[in-house]
Order: sequence, then C-alpha cells, then structure tokens
Amino acid sequence: MQKLKIRIQGFTLVELLVVIAIFAIILLIANQILFSAFRGSSKAEATIKVKREGERIMGIMERALRNSRTIISCGGTQVTYRDQYGTTASFSCRNVGSGSGDIAWGSATLLPISVNDVDVTVCSFSCEAVGGVDKAILINTSFSAKGTATSLRVEERGIITLQSRILLRN
Repeated sequence: MQKLKIRIQGFTLVELLVVIAIFAIILLIANQILFSAFRGSSKAEATIKVKREGERIMGIMERALRNSRTIISCGGTQVTYRDQYGTTASFSCRNVGSGSGDIAWGSATLLPISVNDVDVTVCSFSCEAVGGVDKAILINTSFSAKGTATSLRVEERGIITLQSRILLRN
C-alpha cells in the first residue's frame, strides 16, 4: 500500500507579521487623512459662522449710522447719534475681549445684537470731521468663535476682523 502524503502549506509567522504591519501602516495613514478632513470641515464651519454674524452686526450698524441725522458723540467704545426720526440712540461695545463681548444697540435700553456663539474681541469707533462736523465714522471690530469649553481646539476657532468707514447721508 502506498502511503498518502498530505502536505499542508501555510504562512510563516514572519509573513503574517509583515502583512499585519503593512495593514497597520495603511490604516494609520487613512486615519490621519480622515481626521484631517474633519478638522478642515470644523474650521470652515466656525469661520463661516463668525463671518456671517460679524457681517450681520456690521450691517446693522452701517445702516443705522448711514441714515442718522447727526453724530452726538463718538470715540472709544461708543458712538451716540440722532437717527432719521430724531431719536437719540447709540452703539456700545461691552465686555470686549473677555469671552462674553458684544455690541449693544438702542435708544432707551442697550440690547445686545451679537449672538451667544460669537465673541467681540476688538471694538472701537472713531469719527472724522468734514467741514467741522462729524460726518464719517470708522468702525473697527474683530469677532471670534466662542465655545463652551475654556479653550477651543484649533479647528473650532474662527476669527474675522471687519473695518468699515461710513459716511452720513444727512
């Protein structure tokens, strides 16, 4: 009788270790690419939110000041003006750079016009006289994303600086 020879072929331990190492390197590279894409997306969202809110706030100030009759006082963190209806109103920067900064607006009471997720980090008003009368207002502001944690991750930070020079119509 002939003996049946069965030969079992397989992989050696070294070959298995090499394959596992190659897969680990591929997974590590894929992981880095995936997290990089997520970080970029978070950064873009934070920047868009800050830009949208900053432009909204600047738009409110620009429209109100452009249509005003006269500037009563201007400088530093506040500008007081008489609107097109003859009512005295003002814009005021409050708690700038503290993490809870906002810009307040109103005639009798100052109401914040910024949102909870955006902090005003820089805010100043200055006026330029034309013919001895304040006719131009320069607004310089910076807005940043505000988070619930004490320090935001780099990808959650969005900062925008806006500057506007407004000429009164009247």
